[in-house]
Amino acid sequence: MSLDQSNPDFDLTQTTLRCSCGNDVLMHQRVGGFCDVCNKTIAADAQTFDSSATVSLKEFTADSNRSEAFAGDDSFELVGVDPLIGQYFGHFKIINRIGRGGMGHVYRAVDISLRRFVAVKVLKSGSDWSNQSSADHEVELLLQEAVAQARVNHPNVVTIFYVGKQENEPFLAMELVRGQPLSERIKSEEPIPFPKIVRCGLQIANALQFAQKLDIIHGDIKPSNLLVQDDDTVKLSDFGMARRESKVTDSIHGGTPNYLAPELISGGETSIQSDIYALGVTLYEMTFGVLPIKLTGRKPKDWTKDHYENVVAYPTPWPEHLPENWKSMLARMLHKDPTQRYQSYNELIADFKSVEALSTIQAKRVPRLLAGLFDCLSVLLVAAAIQYLVFSVLRLRDYTENLAIVFFVSLVNLLPILLYSATVFFFRQSVGRNLLYLRVVNRYGMRPPGRVMLTRSFVRMGVVWLLIASMVFDAQGLGWAETMRTFFAGAAIVFLILQVTILMFNRANRTIQDMVYKTDVVLDT
Repeated sequence: MSLDQSNPDFDLTQTTLRCSCGNDVLMHQRVGGFCDVCNKTIAADAQTFDSSATVSLKEFTADSNRSEAFAGDDSFELVGVDPLIGQYFGHFKIINRIGRGGMGHVYRAVDISLRRFVAVKVLKSGSDWSNQSSADHEVELLLQEAVAQARVNHPNVVTIFYVGKQENEPFLAMELVRGQPLSERIKSEEPIPFPKIVRCGLQIANALQFAQKLDIIHGDIKPSNLLVQDDDTVKLSDFGMARRESKVTDSIHGGTPNYLAPELISGGETSIQSDIYALGVTLYEMTFGVLPIKLTGRKPKDWTKDHYENVVAYPTPWPEHLPENWKSMLARMLHKDPTQRYQSYNELIADFKSVEALSTIQAKRVPRLLAGLFDCLSVLLVAAAIQYLVFSVLRLRDYTENLAIVFFVSLVNLLPILLYSATVFFFRQSVGRNLLYLRVVNRYGMRPPGRVMLTRSFVRMGVVWLLIASMVFDAQGLGWAETMRTFFAGAAIVFLILQVTILMFNRANRTIQDMVYKTDVVLDT
């Protein structure tokens, strides 16, 4: 049951290879092939180095000029006639091949005993092993993967069901995820909505935190190792590079060059910070559709040079559909110095939750009216109290005839509305909305920036601004002052009627400020 190319079922003059986009490409021995899906030209030998493939750094040291990296290319796999199709591995019947991992082929199979579909990973064998010692090493790694992954019993980790051997070929059976690898989702033309990006990051961070409690570091976080179910649940798989956190100095690490933290390429030790870096690369790729730093060359020294010469770039101006602090989160995760990254998953998870999309349940008219009424009345009552204190209790007008001083002191009535505006700017929430569990969101379901909330509050509290302005012109005996006061008071009444009318008759429960700033008010769940 070897996957050796000497098998007579394989036609080597015209071979089918599977491109990284998932398309099967017809390959000719001399001229190569061309993928008509992703427009990628495939060399005849199909041996172009792919920095998205998992490699072992066993052969490298930080200051060496040793031979080129060797790794199987994850971009292409031999399809042909697979001799394992229809074979039994224990009580699992192989149906068809669905992919490949870092060390083996993955098949869809039927669990005969429990009558369910599973995924079976069979270790690569035959010509893939140069000698018996390397074969033993590969078996050891597969068992290590199975043990590590089986220990992490978490909703966001693919479950291991069974480990065994069939005619000396080791295999493991695991949960069959109904969905697709995240790598395929990223390659699609449609951008991934930001709420899904955050949910993905949060799920993986929770899984990695759980694994850390079991003394396990994954070591190879990348999109192809993240399986997305149809309900958007993300499953972490392929623990082939997993290491015990307490014994990382005793093991040889590896990973995928494009997702490897700079310190690992330079010979450093695996840590949760290196996993956080790889997660940061994945999230950056999900957000912008490209890698933050694309590595070139075939040697670790080339990759180190790429990290040294390139910095992570971010779009300018910052996209409206992304929260402002998403950039700072990515920058911290992708920092070249591991001591400047997140030092714990608790901290990372807290930041993920701070940028999560809010509820999409729109608030009804009555709660919105009550929240607005509370905010307006509270500010007006404080302003009226200040007005009464200054002019009725302290009798400022009785001690001065200078109208300039009187108007200047009247400006103290603005303090309550200014304090309200500062609260909205810094906390992006008002007392009234907070009491009624309401939140303002932009059209992408995210908290708007502080400056948007501030200018939006000027419109929302327009009635209060106009009434307080009328208080400033509270001077007896001056016709023009009384005219201004009447004008502002009348404008406040007209604006209030307009706001309430629009809210009551707008089918989307939107007000003037919502239409101007493209916002909605939702339940804060």
